[in-house]
Amino acid sequence: MLFSPLLLDALRACQYSPTATCSYDLMAGGLIWDDEIPPRTDYDSNLRASVHLRKVIAYRASLILNEPRTDLEEDWVELMRLLPAWPGFRPERVAGEAKRLLKVYKYKESKAIQRLERDGF
Repeated sequence: MLFSPLLLDALRACQYSPTATCSYDLMAGGLIWDDEIPPRTDYDSNLRASVHLRKVIAYRASLILNEPRTDLEEDWVELMRLLPAWPGFRPERVAGEAKRLLKVYKYKESKAIQRLERDGF
């Protein structure tokens, strides 16, 4: 099993919100909305649930950019099978405005890396 029963229960409780805030998960290289992850108090772990979703977030980013990464697909497919109503699978989070937003974040990320390489840490 790719996802623990505890994590699945916490994710099952996530409900779509039309006012959800989107952010960029630097470690996954993708977008994540706050209605896709349970509050820390709902998930008994030292790590945020988003840490366990990094492959899912990264795979979604690859779909958004029309460059599917098959090496990350297994987690996406498994979570979709187990929790098809999870807000992260909504069509507008894989296309449209999500693509523009992801490109903005990717651009900012590349500029920040260039500055670090140029100026050092």
